[in-house]
Amino acid sequence: MKIDLADIAGTPGTRGRYSISEEVAPTEDLSCLGPVVGVLEVENSGSLLLVRGKLRAMVRLACVRCLGPLECPLDVTIEEEFATGETEVGVDTMDRDEPEASAMAEFVLDVSDLVRQQLLLNAPMAPVCGEQCRGICPRCGQNLNDGTCKCEGQLTEGRWAALADLLSQNSSEEKQE
Repeated sequence: MKIDLADIAGTPGTRGRYSISEEVAPTEDLSCLGPVVGVLEVENSGSLLLVRGKLRAMVRLACVRCLGPLECPLDVTIEEEFATGETEVGVDTMDRDEPEASAMAEFVLDVSDLVRQQLLLNAPMAPVCGEQCRGICPRCGQNLNDGTCKCEGQLTEGRWAALADLLSQNSSEEKQE
C-alpha cells in the first residue's frame, strides 16, 4: 500500500488519518499471522512531515533456546519525521540521510516498508517460548523439551573444559570436608 502525501507535504498545518490493514511478506526473521492493523496520522508541521501511529500484529518468531516456533503479539508505536519542501537544509531526516532505506520517496509513503521496518525494530531480540524451555542438546541437537537425548555425560570439550575441571575440583574438595 502506498499513500501519496504530496498535498499534505505542500500545505503547512494539513493533516491526514489513514487506516491500515497491511499484509507483510514473511522474512527469515519474522512472519506475520494475518494483517497488521492500525492507524497512521500524518501532519505537516510546517518544517517536517510527522508520521505517528499505532499498529498491532501477531507474529511468529523462533525461540532462541529450542528454535521452536512461538506466536507473539506486537503493539508498535510509530513516530517518524520526513522532510518537506520547507525543511531546512541542516535538519537530518531518514529520507535525506539514507534515501534507499527510507519508506518515503517523493512524498509517497510505502506503508508496507514502514510497517515491516517497525515490526523488525519492535520484535523481541531474544524470544523464548517459555521460561521452562530447556533448549536443545549441544551434541545431538535433540529438543530437550520433547524428551531427553541419548548423549552420555556432560559436554566438557573445547572452551568449557577448563571451567568443568574447576567445577569438578570444587565438588571433590567439598566432599572431602
